Formats: sequence, structure tokens, C-alpha cells
Amino acid sequence: MMIDIRGLVQTALDNTLKGAVKVFWQRKKGADADEYIVFTLSGDSTEFFADNEPLVMAGDVTVRYFYRDYYLDDQAEREHVKSQEKIIQTALEGAGFVLPFGKFDAGDVDNIGYFTTVFECEFWRNV
Repeated sequence: MMIDIRGLVQTALDNTLKGAVKVFWQRKKGADADEYIVFTLSGDSTEFFADNEPLVMAGDVTVRYFYRDYYLDDQAEREHVKSQEKIIQTALEGAGFVLPFGKFDAGDVDNIGYFTTVFECEFWRNV
């Protein structure tokens, strides 16, 4: 049975964040919220073979947590961001994803008033 990696990310984050932060695949839709997540499948490659048949595949997922720039204005808001980052990382790890490089601050990458934390994830599975 093939695992739907996109569905796994969506379900893990939706179930953990319970609608407090909207989660989107590839692009944000709707009104601008104070914070939201966009994730993309950046790769899905076969890693190990036996007798020319794939044994193990690795799905690479990029999760971007966007939050308004004013969340950096005071300590309480910064603590909120740190808490959300921990919740997101825990949800991904709980769903079986590995974050070999953890997370990193990407800043306001699109110059739209939102700062971004990026999580690079891997999901290894037998086929």
C-alpha cells in the first residue's frame, strides 16, 4: 500500500493545530490570517533497490510556517512563535517524519510582512 505523504502531513498538522493555524498544500487560499502553513512535496525518490526492484523510498517535504512580522515585536509574541514551531515539529515527528536539519528562520522571504520558519522533512517507507 502506497502512503499518501501529502495526506499524512495535512492530517498530522490539522489534527495537532485543530484549525488554529490553517494548513495548505502548495499555496495559501482565502483571507490573510496572522499565521498559516504551506507545505510542498519537494521530492519522492527510490533510495534502495534489490533485483532492480525498489525497496525503500524517501519523500522530501518542505513545511513553511508563516507568521505576521509583528509577532517579533515583543517577548510574548516571540514565545508564541517558538511554541508553534515546537508543536509543528512534534506533529511531524509523531507522524513519522525525520527532520535531519531541524528548522530554520528564513525571514520575510516574499517581502509580504510575514516571517517564515522552514522545516525540511523526510519520510522513509518500504514499498
